[in-house]
This record gives sequence, structure tokens and C-alpha cells, in this order.
Amino acid sequence: MKRYAFAAMAGAAMGALVGAELYLRRQDHAYNRDRWFHEEYDGAHPYIVFHNRSGWELMPGYSVAGIRINDYGFRGKDFPRRNDPDVVRIMCLGDSCTFGAPGDDSPYPYQLERQLEGMELERDHQVINAGVDDHASINAQLRLPRLLAFEPDILIVYIGWNDMWLGNPKHYPDMRRKTQSYWHYGNGGDTGLRLLDQAKEILELRTPPPIGSFDLEDFLPENYEYNMRRLIQTAKNDRVRVVLTTLPTLISRDGEEMSLQSVEKMRYPSFVAPDDLGRLRQLYDIYDASIRRLAMEEDTDLIDLNAAFAGMNGERERYFADTWHPTIEGSAFIAQALARGLRDRDIVG
Repeated sequence: MKRYAFAAMAGAAMGALVGAELYLRRQDHAYNRDRWFHEEYDGAHPYIVFHNRSGWELMPGYSVAGIRINDYGFRGKDFPRRNDPDVVRIMCLGDSCTFGAPGDDSPYPYQLERQLEGMELERDHQVINAGVDDHASINAQLRLPRLLAFEPDILIVYIGWNDMWLGNPKHYPDMRRKTQSYWHYGNGGDTGLRLLDQAKEILELRTPPPIGSFDLEDFLPENYEYNMRRLIQTAKNDRVRVVLTTLPTLISRDGEEMSLQSVEKMRYPSFVAPDDLGRLRQLYDIYDASIRRLAMEEDTDLIDLNAAFAGMNGERERYFADTWHPTIEGSAFIAQALARGLRDRDIVG
């Protein structure tokens, strides 16, 4: 009799633990959704929807005010899930610079497809816009495995501004660890069991992630590089050719003066003083060097988009709405530079 009573008590205790775990997971899910999704996107982007894996993505079937999202959640027209073997499928992975301004023909992926059509190449090329507003490298690498189901032949990766804007060098935690979802990223080493994590928090056993760098002089964007390496390797393992790009910008290069219109358009991260162009340029150069190092060390193609704007520092305001967002004219210029780069490197033909 005692044995049955003990088994009943053990079963009840186990049931209580499982119930508590499920309850805490549900609460944690709701907390993260409300904190990251509703607060960040309350009315700002009505085409954005919460996604537990990558944070947020595009609303399938949305079509309002010059923004059309297809049934698979990509900006632009519908396309078959399976790739036509006679067509080279190019996927452009990125943030709002790739997503583009309102208007079907505004984003650079749409204009890239038109550019390739005009080159009279031997094969047809289809370009998919896989850009999502405010995505950083962590969102992109967590999202990529599902994107590979659409069988791209070439993956263009133009991303890094949100990493740069959020990665304060004075408070830069080392988050280089394998992550299962956006919500588990940089959590200080959670166990995966909410009961144990809650106990750690109550007993004050949590320790913050270690600080990596303290200033720009010795700063390396290790999280960005880690995410990008995983992204590149994931694509290559699926036999997809990866093309990295530098980040075109309104910031003047080679010591040339910026026009008054360009200066007025500039935006700065919260940790950089307004009008401190020198420090922002230094931060940009660090990320630019990271992209070039990644391309070399990962044996990956690189197209220097910012170099395409060389010599036009007095005119850059035509091509950029702010520090990094291209205008429609800027997207067209980026598409031209990409098309030339892809052809000159025999990536398309």
C-alpha cells in the first residue's frame, strides 16, 4: 500500500513539475512576444508578424500601399516553391535595405532581375527578395534553413546595419553560442528548462554574459562575424553559392567633404553622439573590414557595393534617404553594381 502511495505522490510531483514547466514556457513565450513584437512594431510596420524562430517576419498575402507580400512571406510577386532547373534562382537576404521602399519596382532585388534580363545572358535568372525590416545577422542565420527549402542557387547577403546600430562596443556581450531560436539568443546560458532558469534567477545565480570589448580602438564585432560564418557555412552545405556585399552608405569616403544635404540626412546610433561623424565612420570601417575578412577566410565572393559610389561624395544624398537606406534611385544603382559584379565574376552567365 505504501508503494502505491509513494508512486502516486511521485506521479503527482512529476505532473506538478511538468505543469509548472509548461506554464512558465507559455508565460515566457507571451512575454517575449509582447516585449519584442508589440512594443517594437505597434503600428509601425503592419506587414510584420511575430515568429518564434527568427523574431519577426513578413505577413503572407499582405498587399497595401505599394507593399505586396506573396503567400510564402517574401516581398514581391508569387513564384513556385520548386526551382525550375533551367532558371538560376538568386535569393537576396537582408534587412530594410533589401526589403525596399513602397512600390513593387522599388527594391533592389526587383531591379536586379530587370538588369540581368537586359544583359542577354545564356540562362534566365529569377531574383527573390528575402529582406525583412530591422533584421540583423542573428535573425538571418536562424531564418536561413527554412529559406533554403526554396532552392536558391545563389545567396546574396547584404546585412549588418542593425548589428552595427545595436552593438554598442562599450557593452558588447559575447553571444557566440549555438542558438535554437531568436528568443534564446544571448540569454546568459539558459538551461532550456524554465523551472531551473527561474530558480537561478530567484537565487541570483545568473551571471551576465562576459563583456567582449570596451572601445572602438580594440572592438571586433564577434557576434556579427559568428552569425555570418554560420550563415555562410549553412548555405554552402546546401551547395548554394554565397555572395557577400559591403554596405553602401551616405558616409563620405577618402576624406572628402560631405554636402550639407548629406549631413542633414545622417542618423547615428544611440551610443554615438549626434554629429560625431568621425566615430561613426570608424565604427563603419570596423564592420566593413569584418565583411572583407569573412569573404577571404570563408572563400566567399564579395561585391564591393560601397566602392560603386566612389567619387560621388557630393552627390550621395540622391542615392540615400539617411545613413544607410537607399532611395529608389539608390536601389537602382545598387542593382546595376550587383549585376555587373555577378557577371564579371562569372556567377551569372
